[in-house]
Amino acid sequence: MALNFTQLKPAGFWMRFVAVLVHGIVMLALTWVIAVLIGDEEFFQSFQVEVTEQYATTSDNIANLIYSIIFIIGFTASQLKGSPGKLICRIQVVNPDMSKISIWKSIGRYFAYILSIIPFLIGLMIAGWNKEKKALHDMICNTRVVYRDKRRS
Repeated sequence: MALNFTQLKPAGFWMRFVAVLVHGIVMLALTWVIAVLIGDEEFFQSFQVEVTEQYATTSDNIANLIYSIIFIIGFTASQLKGSPGKLICRIQVVNPDMSKISIWKSIGRYFAYILSIIPFLIGLMIAGWNKEKKALHDMICNTRVVYRDKRRS
């Protein structure tokens, strides 16, 4: 018999928070490796410049945004069912029937995530306040974030 999302333990606010941190560390490490491989000295100089002197160009910001959107959306809509941080933390994003979400739902979830963070992160904190551990973007997109291998107790 196949598992459904009601049988798996939902991932709460703190586990999801850890997954975001881990994802950020993984992305920084990956960026560092790519910068070394392509000889991007500007990347390394940005760590040496004082914060008051460092200004990112608009094209850098747009490139970073596009990269993160594609990376997060792609991983979440794939068979992996989550970003590298979610994979490491053993949690996944699923539909109510435990199937992977579509690319369109992943795109919608990404933009709904932005809605979750705008009002002082309240949309994210909601995951810690309700029984099903759903954040605002999960409610909007009818998705769940559950542990890959933990059943409800």
